[in-house]
Amino acid sequence: MKRSSFFLTCFSLLLFSCQPEEEITKDPVSELNALVKPLGFIGFQNAMDRGEQGTHTGILVGGRPTALSYVANFESCFPQNDFLPRYQDRANIQRKYDYTFQGNLGFLTLGIPIVSAGFGLQESMKVNLELDGLVIEYLDSVDVTDWYREGMRETCRDYLKEVGFLIQTIHTQSMRLSIQRVGGTNIGLNADNVNDFFQFEAGVAWEIIDGKTIEITSPHTLGYQIALMKPDDQGQVLYRAMSTEDDSFVFEAIGFSDFFNQDNISQNPDCEQKGPSSQIDQSQHIFLN
Repeated sequence: MKRSSFFLTCFSLLLFSCQPEEEITKDPVSELNALVKPLGFIGFQNAMDRGEQGTHTGILVGGRPTALSYVANFESCFPQNDFLPRYQDRANIQRKYDYTFQGNLGFLTLGIPIVSAGFGLQESMKVNLELDGLVIEYLDSVDVTDWYREGMRETCRDYLKEVGFLIQTIHTQSMRLSIQRVGGTNIGLNADNVNDFFQFEAGVAWEIIDGKTIEITSPHTLGYQIALMKPDDQGQVLYRAMSTEDDSFVFEAIGFSDFFNQDNISQNPDCEQKGPSSQIDQSQHIFLN
């Protein structure tokens, strides 16, 4: 009996020692882009005010991915009104993501601020983040074209010859934060000590739900797409930047007009005609930095 107990104890210790350790997120920018890029977005790296109306679609931007330049507030050229409502796509609402940061808040400090680390958050502590659902906010391209042609002021049209605007953003539905000491024990959180670890921006909705976890229900914007209007497109939104390369935005044509140009198809050696079900790659890439 003692021999069996000895082997059982050794087996238990071996099994425990083989459990994989939690993966620590060390590069916030890469982790953020790994999250949003598969969904067609560029990760926010630049600080931006949350804004009273909570929307970021319609902001005019220029510059580079690592040095985004804010040209005009959305109210200047794409105000949130009956002509330009914001829509939400909740197809990714059931997705969940888990991250662990060592002594910091990782990519939560990038982009639109929502929470920052308090002085009590030490390097030895682990911060666990759970993202519960992602929501896409977007401007309807037809609404944008109608507004460009009939409601937009001339100054905005002039700027849109040179810069782009945020036509889609992606943000969290809700998220949860907890802290662990060395050894894995959770730190208790209450109204008296929560500000020692987390500093919330004004207007952010949060609550302590189980004595050790903070739930944040205010959206945190993680990524964006930039739309570009060519002057001869008369307000049609036919180019999008959904990725970057070498700190430059990569704009792609999203239209299919070349498909109907049979002369172009017959002269293009990369196109293969297969009757009605033809699939032709006519995408164009423009690099802007």
